Formats: sequence, structure tokens, C-alpha cells
Amino acid sequence: MLTRFFRQDNPLAYLPLPLLVLALWPGAGTGGAGMLTVAPRLDARMVAGMPFFRPVRWLMELSPWLPPLIGVAIVFALAHAAVRLGNDAELYDRRNHLGVALLPLLLALLPYGLAPDAAMVGALPLTWSLGRVWRSVGRQQAGSALFDAGSLLGLAGLFYLPYTFLIVVVWATLAVTRPFHLREYVLPSVGMAVLLFLGWGVLHFAAPGLWQPVASLHFPSGMPPLPEGHWMYRVVLVAVLGVLGAGVAVTFAAVYARSVTREKNIRAAFLAFAFAMGLLALFAWWLDRRIPPVLVALPGAMLLVYPLMRANWGKWADAAVVSLLLLACWARWAG
Repeated sequence: MLTRFFRQDNPLAYLPLPLLVLALWPGAGTGGAGMLTVAPRLDARMVAGMPFFRPVRWLMELSPWLPPLIGVAIVFALAHAAVRLGNDAELYDRRNHLGVALLPLLLALLPYGLAPDAAMVGALPLTWSLGRVWRSVGRQQAGSALFDAGSLLGLAGLFYLPYTFLIVVVWATLAVTRPFHLREYVLPSVGMAVLLFLGWGVLHFAAPGLWQPVASLHFPSGMPPLPEGHWMYRVVLVAVLGVLGAGVAVTFAAVYARSVTREKNIRAAFLAFAFAMGLLALFAWWLDRRIPPVLVALPGAMLLVYPLMRANWGKWADAAVVSLLLLACWARWAG
């Protein structure tokens, strides 16, 4: 079975990921052309406000073959971080590597999904931050972990400023897993503020024109317009995602109902994370009518693990993965 390979706790699941990313590069609706080959070079003004993403952007502009390789590396790292986050926090009934297949497939369904952007790169320290918080559940002393989590969240904000809003996820985790201590709510906020202040201080003296926080909220100018996909693709996509969403709701509710208290708390914190990412996606759509793909794909991939892990849904799980793969290929090659 296709999903059986990824349902195991086996690092070999990462082997197909580079080939999958390269086969689906550069994502939906680009008609086979890489994002950087159809877009003009972005000058400093176009990426102002996202200073930590500038070195990545500069590397991608050095050569036409570098963007796919950088994309493979970032998607690989993000898939590993998401899988480790779910497994170490015991979000699922048992350890698995389904996220390795689900994350690139969901990214490829969205416009420019696999092409690295500030939100995708910033999602790496974001997942590390959540991992520090969720792994500290049950410890009596968690001050250092909470400060580290806030610092990593500040680092994510230096890539994509709206990630700082996810401090509410840290607070929500504390609210459902620990008795109230004001110091534990302050520590992650202080850690985040320290990283943001250090980033602002360095850029204020080294390159003051690059520190424009409001600019990071907008999609960079100079990018090509989003192509219109075929109406049948959108119909099929909505139908498939609707069925998968119903499966997620049913299986997550079943898993949550039979969880012990600690597992319920962690899964409630995970729901807060998914909800917060959804709010960021809506905010991005309200600003520019464009959503950074990782805001949808990262929590979506982690949620889809629940129905695909059901042992008695083996054939349906295979059908779901094959459907996503076919839709990703349609989006990639039919433009």
C-alpha cells in the first residue's frame, strides 16, 4: 500500500521527497516555468521589510538551477521539522512520516507553492518554537524552554513578521497544560522581543532602508500575475479537499475523545495553532488577495495525518494520496 510506507516510523520515507519536489516544481499554475524565470529580479525596495529572506533570494537569483535545489532543501527541512513536531509531541496515535508526502503535495496545489518565500523559510523556526513549548509539557521548570520558544518565534518574525502573532498559540498551550504563572507568559514574549529588537538594531545601523515592517505584510511587487486555472480543476480540488476535510473532522474527534488528559491538552494546543495559521491566511488574503502557501499547507498536512493513519481506511488513504498527487500534477503541467 502506498501510505503504509509513510505510516511507519522509518527515515527512508524522506528518500522520495527530493524527486517529488523536483517533479512538481515550481508549483501550481506556472505553466512549467520557474517562478524566477518569469519574474523580474526583485530590487531591495521590493523585499524591504523581510531582511532575513534577502540572502535566500540572492542565492536563488545567482543561477536558474539554484531555486529548485534551494526549494528541495527548504521543503525537506520543513517536512522533517513538521514530522518531528507531531511525533515528539505525541499528536498522533503512533509515530509516522506521512507529513513527508503530504506537505509537498499540498504546497504544489497552491500557486508558487514549492517556490521558497519568506513565510516558508520562517516556518522552520516557527515549528522549532512550537516544539520547544510542546515538549516542555509536564515539566515543573519550563522557563528556559519558553524563552527559547519566544526567541525562535522572534526569529520567524524576522522572516515573516505576521508570525509574531503566534505568540497567542504559546499562551494557549500554557493555558491548557499548566497552572497560571505570570512569569511563564512573560518569558516567551521577552524572548521574542529580544530577537526582534536585535534584528532591528543591526539593520538600523547596517542597512536602515531594509527595516520596513509593514512592507513584509504585503506580497512582493514585481511578481507575475497569478494565472487562471481551469474551472474543472477548481471544482475537483474543492470536492477532494471537502472530502478530506470531513475525514479530518471525524477522525480527529474520535482520536480526541479517547485521549488521556495530557494528549487532549496537546491536541487542543495544536488546534489553536491551526486556527491561528488560518487567521494569518485570511489576513494575507485580505491585504493582497494572495496567501503564502505554507500558511495552509503546514497545518493541513499535519491534520491530514489523522484520517490517513486509520488502519481500516487503508484503501481510502491510498486513494486520497493518489488524488492529491494527480491534482498536483494537473496544477503543475496543465498550465
